[in-house]
Amino acid sequence: MTRSTASLDPFDFLELLYLLSEQGRSGALCVYRPDGQFQAWLEGGQVRHLQFGDALGVPALVRLLQDPAGRFHFEEGVTHPDARLDVSLDEVALEALELLPAEELPFDGPARITAPGRVKRMRWSLRELDVLSLVDAQKPLADLAQDPDAKRLLVKLHRIGLLAPRRSRTARLIVTVTRQVRDVALVDELIFRRWKEDIVRHPQFVAVKTQNGRVYSLPVRMGLNLATQLMLPPELLMRTGLRAGESVLVKPV
Repeated sequence: MTRSTASLDPFDFLELLYLLSEQGRSGALCVYRPDGQFQAWLEGGQVRHLQFGDALGVPALVRLLQDPAGRFHFEEGVTHPDARLDVSLDEVALEALELLPAEELPFDGPARITAPGRVKRMRWSLRELDVLSLVDAQKPLADLAQDPDAKRLLVKLHRIGLLAPRRSRTARLIVTVTRQVRDVALVDELIFRRWKEDIVRHPQFVAVKTQNGRVYSLPVRMGLNLATQLMLPPELLMRTGLRAGESVLVKPV
């Protein structure tokens, strides 16, 4: 073997393939192993050919993913003389992952789709579309995973980088007294709208964490031109023990 190769050990092989595909690369990714050579041919990011010994197409990728080891080399610019595929890597990866043993969910809370455009370009069954809509509605993955088929879909989506935990932004705000409202906290309109984008609904309550670690749950409304202020009426200050001028961390719950 004269060309320079690198070990697959530090890499996730699917991530390596996605890196090349998302860059629109053309060429052959070759993996050299004692039991044979795997080849993934790409053209403009599309998968054009997969082969591992006598195995062609998805079975070749499945065979490698069962034991993703060896040394690899990417040969830029070459094309396969008899390419048998012209599909996206998403299509190939999902089909291959369906044939591999099921994995556990990496997290159990609400999730977000990381690349909606990729999802829209793929073909889904009606049941899969239902699962995707429930993910968008922030149904916790632990609840969705009660259905084995839904769990398998969620694991595959995470495996190809399309599913990530949904985390709302935390704001550091300064407690300020207000008499404009009663029994409700006010936060700036911009912060409120960002939270709405994160959790896909209007925030009803916020968690307020003090510097000594105490956490209070307070009803919240949007206010105008508040900047970094968390405005609290006197009754909430008395109920919580928070003090005007205190710096706190605030996020929607």
